[in-house]
Amino acid sequence: MPLLVKDPLAARLLADPDMAVCLKPFMKGPAGVKDLALAQGLSLQQAYYRVGLLLKAGLLQPAGLLPQRGRPIRLYRAVDIDFRIPRELIPERLWRALEGARSWQEEWEKALALHDPGFGTVLRVFLNPEGILEFGGEGEPDILGEEFPPLINLWSAGLHLRWEEAKAFQRELLSLYHRYAALSPARKAEGQPRYLVHLGLAPAPK
Repeated sequence: MPLLVKDPLAARLLADPDMAVCLKPFMKGPAGVKDLALAQGLSLQQAYYRVGLLLKAGLLQPAGLLPQRGRPIRLYRAVDIDFRIPRELIPERLWRALEGARSWQEEWEKALALHDPGFGTVLRVFLNPEGILEFGGEGEPDILGEEFPPLINLWSAGLHLRWEEAKAFQRELLSLYHRYAALSPARKAEGQPRYLVHLGLAPAPK
């Protein structure tokens, strides 16, 4: 059951992706400030500041001390791993940013421009072999070829499906995502590259 957030500061921090991601190491179990710094590429000073805010907001709680030579390390854990935030507690600018996914969209466009030279130069609107209208770039590279990066930029004008088929599609997409997401922590530790992912499926308005 998601924890209902009532504190305005907690709501603001959770609705801010840059701050919310700082809670992640502590959601996995007791962790220290240095763990946060390493996980997010922060300086210790930046990590201490963020931990202080999360504590003040009641999103973190002390989780004991880790003995070591010298001063022991203070550990913290997230108060929950699932939060429910009322709309009225979220500042408008954060809500709009989340709604439009602006930061992710900007990063996505930068990635496309870097790895797909044809991106953004020409718009193609075409009927694909399945008879579906697609929007894309000018070129039609062999995206499954080994020389092409692991990249898909696909927007479809829509699929006509029965309800049970759409639900099956939904389940398959989520199952596939979770299957590869489970590999991510180990691959991150290996220093493997990060890939942006966007999944979207919704009944089109009539």
